[in-house]
Formats: sequence, C-alpha cells, structure tokens
Amino acid sequence: MTSPTVRAVVIAESLADGRLPKEFADREDRRYPHQLDEHTPIEIIELTVPADQAPALALALSKALAPRLYYAHLLDEGQMLVAFPNTVVHIDRGNNNAVAHAQTIGALFGIPLEQMRFAEMWDTDHPDSPTRPGVEAR
Repeated sequence: MTSPTVRAVVIAESLADGRLPKEFADREDRRYPHQLDEHTPIEIIELTVPADQAPALALALSKALAPRLYYAHLLDEGQMLVAFPNTVVHIDRGNNNAVAHAQTIGALFGIPLEQMRFAEMWDTDHPDSPTRPGVEAR
C-alpha cells in the first residue's frame, strides 16, 4: 500500500541560497519555466513528499525562503500548507477565512495579492496566469 503524499511547489528563485533544503534531497519530480505575472521568468520546482512529513518540510522550506516577495506551498486534495519566510499557514480547502489569513500574512512579506490566489490552486497550478499551450493546469 502506498502512503499518502502531497505535492510541493517551489519557485527556484525564492530560495535564499538557491538550493532546496536538504530534507528535499531526491524528491524532485520536475522543473519548468513559468512567467510570474506574465513578465518575470522564473523556474518552478515540483516535488512529491509523504503527507506525514509535510508540516516539517513546510517549516524547512519557510527557513530557506528569501526574506521578501515569495512563498512555497504543499497541497493535497483537502489542505494546503503555505510556507512564508519563517512562517507556515494551514488552509483547508473551502475555508475562505484561512485563505484571507494567509493573504494577510503574505502581504507582510510584500507578496502581491494577485499572486496569492490560494483558493484556486487546488484546481489550477498557476491561477495568476492565463492558460498557455504547453503549461498544464492541475
């Protein structure tokens, strides 16, 4: 039997020293280019991690992020952990108050609201960008 997993999504440029934390070694599934706000080229890293390790891994990510402008997230079908610099916020799917709370915290780090469309991320990987050929929505 396979244990439950969550998907982690990290912007490579968000990592303060340019590397994923050691806890993520050998977990990377893929990397691909993306346009942040349709203007800034970035690289997305996707990883699969065991669900029971997600809180600790989110905390490790929060410690590895640049101090401003970025977050990373881990999600499954029902919950999301958003890692901001030195902070992790839990969002249950459908909980608009938790989404608003996460957006308030993200604003403290200078993250534009349009880049924090957490409620949509269960259905669309990058809701802040238009659908483009070659970039799949989940």
